[in-house]
Amino acid sequence: MNRILTTALVVALACAPAWAKQTEGAEQAQDHSAGEKASDTESQLGLLEDLRRSLRLDTVVVTAPAMLDPYRLLLDPRQPQVGMPAHDGGAYLKSIPGFGLSRKGGTSGDPVLRGMGGSRLSILLDESVILGGCGGRMDPPTAYVYPEAFDRIEVIKGPQSVRYGASSAGVVRFERERSRFHEQTIEGYAGFSAGSFERRDFTGEVTSGGSQGYARLIGTTSSQGDYRDGDGERVHSAYQRWSNSVVLGWTPDSRTHVELSHERSDAEAAYDDRGMDGTRFERTGYSLRASREDLNGWLDEIEALAFYNYIDHVMDNFRLRQPPMMPMVSYPDRHTRGLRATASMTPASHWQLQLGVDWMENRHRGNRIMGSDAFGFRQVPREDTAEFNDAGVFLEAERMLDERRGVKLGLRLDRARATALDEDGFGGATTGERARSSQSSGFIRYSHDLVEQPLTLYVGLGHAERAPDFWERRRVFDLNDEALTQLDMGMQYRGERVSANLSLFYGQVRDHVLIVEPGREASEARNIDATTQGGEADLTYRFNYAWHFNASLAWLRSTNDSDNRPLAQASPHELTLGLGHDNGRYFGGVHARAVARQDRVHSGYGTIYGLDSDTTPGFWVLSAYAGGHLGDHFRLSLGIDNLLDEAYAEHIQRGEAELGAVSARIPEPGRNVWLRLASEF
Repeated sequence: MNRILTTALVVALACAPAWAKQTEGAEQAQDHSAGEKASDTESQLGLLEDLRRSLRLDTVVVTAPAMLDPYRLLLDPRQPQVGMPAHDGGAYLKSIPGFGLSRKGGTSGDPVLRGMGGSRLSILLDESVILGGCGGRMDPPTAYVYPEAFDRIEVIKGPQSVRYGASSAGVVRFERERSRFHEQTIEGYAGFSAGSFERRDFTGEVTSGGSQGYARLIGTTSSQGDYRDGDGERVHSAYQRWSNSVVLGWTPDSRTHVELSHERSDAEAAYDDRGMDGTRFERTGYSLRASREDLNGWLDEIEALAFYNYIDHVMDNFRLRQPPMMPMVSYPDRHTRGLRATASMTPASHWQLQLGVDWMENRHRGNRIMGSDAFGFRQVPREDTAEFNDAGVFLEAERMLDERRGVKLGLRLDRARATALDEDGFGGATTGERARSSQSSGFIRYSHDLVEQPLTLYVGLGHAERAPDFWERRRVFDLNDEALTQLDMGMQYRGERVSANLSLFYGQVRDHVLIVEPGREASEARNIDATTQGGEADLTYRFNYAWHFNASLAWLRSTNDSDNRPLAQASPHELTLGLGHDNGRYFGGVHARAVARQDRVHSGYGTIYGLDSDTTPGFWVLSAYAGGHLGDHFRLSLGIDNLLDEAYAEHIQRGEAELGAVSARIPEPGRNVWLRLASEF
């Protein structure tokens, strides 16, 4: 029923622009102001939303997302990009320099930033935390993300913020705009995509509101059959996904905002990297946010958030593939709940403070059945596995030294507790055994705008500590906390024709959690020391108002200092080049992606989402796109990915049979022809 309602919503919205013209005058009255005392980050987020709505569909194709500054990106998931529109969060992040993706099949890949993924990369959905249920990372948090159901995506690279937890790789925030209307208004969005391998996507949204509040309905569906690689071989990778969201807002006055949201989604996916498929990815989520602005002369805003997410996950080896002699099913679930409270303050001239506390608890259960009883698995209840509790307090402060120089710093203190509940043992722990630890994280960053040139320089030092997560402790319960200390440097240039960013980092990791193939050592996980270094760069050159060239580069070198070996699961160097044309009505271009050979491997070692196996050869892929604006409300895009039908595979993959993986790497899709029709009103 949920899938039927979702499809009905998106189909109905596809016809909406004809009558939406009646409300254009009211639409212009919508207030997106974040207040005169909003922080720099929130101001830029609001600016992106205002720009997107004011330009409607008049946006250029993104071939390589440009950085707002050397450590942060802000993206609009509804803006056209090179390549088939992403169907989940991991597929979207893969297009950003510095990111990689551990492919499993056609969907639900595990994203990696600067060679770090899993719990080292925090994923937030409207500030809520989602944790998958599968012990083999079949359902990472991004598996439950539908990018076009969100208004913006913010990426913070490295330990350069403490507001969203201690994240060594960084933070990815999928966010929705909190609307506010002065008079009765209706607006919406609809999109349809079709492509090779029976790919079909629908997205629909409608928002209606007035001065006292609003209601927002969002629905998505996505499906694809098994794709074929560049050699014409079929890959076990078909999937079906759907989601719907209901967001209700109450705005009794200009300073108060209360928002309640409800999310439902489900999916099934065939996986080529293991002996089981995902036949249920059901999520139910609730969140309640309330904020009050301009309380007095120095307290700008207070905000509170409460959220709950439940994941019901099922994997088996008989529904989406030829049933084997021994049927098997595994059906974990996870309850995640949390609270968060923040206060934004301006205690003195040129000072801005963010003070907050957060708390989260997640409880995992699971069971596995083999043989004929697997077909009736729902009759056998799940059993408790483990419980995790985390609490933290943080402070971020920003100070403008003068009109060209500024400093920002932060401090975070956390307390983590893990409890083993499995009667058969959880990572070698006895039932009821607990692991407690305290963590401290922080950063300081300096920025300087030059007088003679449109150039800004940055330098920052960050430290992030985290406790081992569920997937690490299930291998070895008694692990040390992991800590990264990293130096970040960068520059940003904004000229009339040239825009460029450069970001460099050097980090040392103490007690990095290294996953080990069973049988290779005495335990399946241990702590090591490591060094990581690299950077990202992007460049855009405009020949004139219509033609532009862009390029991006990401490089990484990581070393396992304890074993004097390369650090496993490190992304290879990557270069992208693009040439595009956009005259305001028609657009088009070509895009090339080149990835270097990766021979720095440590076979049998890696992370919770993959182990190194062997050297990966380099490759390059060429894509092309074109499109145009059809009237005031429609945009048509079409393209060809992997134009030359190259046969290749990415380096970051599961790679080892210990994780249920096949021996060969999963190849990427071959030539893919697609089109996209979008409408915003």
